[in-house]
This record gives sequence, structure tokens and C-alpha cells, in this order.
Amino acid sequence: MKYLLDSNIIIYYLNGDAGVYSFISRNKDVSTVSIITYYEVLNYDFSADEEKIVREFLDSFEMVNISKNIINKALENRKSRKIKMADNFILATAQLFNLELVTRNIKDFQSFDISVCSIN
Repeated sequence: MKYLLDSNIIIYYLNGDAGVYSFISRNKDVSTVSIITYYEVLNYDFSADEEKIVREFLDSFEMVNISKNIINKALENRKSRKIKMADNFILATAQLFNLELVTRNIKDFQSFDISVCSIN
């Protein structure tokens, strides 16, 4: 199984959450992130030194860019249920690449056809 890490999982990791740290340590080689997660995480106010470390960490993952197919899947998702744009792009990425979505916000994704994993 390959995983797509939601933005909140990266934030919990950076904040030292033991459960998330353990999951990523065990599954880093089969985990990816969306370019949307890259943007959302780096949108925080980091110092220059912190930002460098965060960029290096994010760059250590396989990165999935937005494509026309992802946008079309997100549009299809939006027709069935209201969902925030960033979450929808991450959801559509997981759906199209058959990735298990790792998140702490299961309720945001539970009504969609997607495998979701929560780390508590």
C-alpha cells in the first residue's frame, strides 16, 4: 500500500507528535505528498532556518503535481459534496493514484470513495 500524507499529518510530524513520527518513520518509503500539501505546509510563518528544514523534509517525499485529471476528479467530487478546495485536490490525488489517504480529519473525507487511515 502507498500512502498520501495529508497536510495535517506533516504539521503533526513537524510538531513532534509521537504517533505520526512513528508512522512516517515506518512508511516514508511508501508515502507521497501532494504539491498542495507542499504549499499548505510552507504557508506557515517559519523562520528562514526552519523553512529550510521543512523544505528539505518535504522534498524527501515523492511529490504529486496537480494535473488536469486531478482537477476533473475534484470537480466531480465537488458535485457530490461540498469540500474545501485544498482537501478536494488532495482527495482527488489519492483517488486517481489509488493511494490510502493518511489524515487526522477523517470526517472531511468519509463520504467519498477513498481508503482513509487515521493516526491518533
